[in-house]
Amino acid sequence: MSSKIQQNDDILIENIIEKLKTALELKSDTDVAKALESDPRLLGTWKKRGTIPYEKIIKLCISKNINLQWMFSDGGCLPTVCRDNGLVSEADGYVKVPRFEVKASAGGGAIIHSEQIVDHLYFRTEWVKNVLGIPRDFLALISVQGDSMEPTLSNGDLILIDTRTSRVEDGAIYVVQYEDALLVKRLQKKYDGSVVIRSDNTLYEPEILHGEEAINLKIVGRVVWAGGVI
Repeated sequence: MSSKIQQNDDILIENIIEKLKTALELKSDTDVAKALESDPRLLGTWKKRGTIPYEKIIKLCISKNINLQWMFSDGGCLPTVCRDNGLVSEADGYVKVPRFEVKASAGGGAIIHSEQIVDHLYFRTEWVKNVLGIPRDFLALISVQGDSMEPTLSNGDLILIDTRTSRVEDGAIYVVQYEDALLVKRLQKKYDGSVVIRSDNTLYEPEILHGEEAINLKIVGRVVWAGGVI
């Protein structure tokens, strides 16, 4: 993800946490996590990854009669709200993004069984336009499988990908297809045409594709956002 996205998300998360403290008269970040019925140890992960459990926050605000517009204002815009459940619509200022029934493995590889759309998530139009800058028709959601991209991506995470991408930018995270395997990895393209496939989990060794192997590597899309299961 770009530094711009990370900085915007960091500001948003800090503001939301501080507003929850104010509204609920809480003293610490740990108290916020407990109010959201989440493990306090996840706080560092939320901030590092630039994501928090938005649906839990929305439900908590509704139950405590906290104004949602106030909660998510002045610190950026809310990236994602919920699945396609009839509560929000594109007319309300959201972009509808399809989630596909495929999993990109962060481990040893996953076979694509189906590309059928199973549901949708709604993202704020303002966030998609001003932060991502990606046309809606080029956005897709799939799930992560495996642990080789820990701590950046966890098993079961949803990832938003920009499917326009066909060239490799060193160090970025991509979903790639090689033979029958769909993988999510960091890529590095070398001057000799070879491609280095890296995992964030140090337990996994980098792999290098040469010649025909590198040519046959298909870039499905670049990862531009990641969030936990909602």
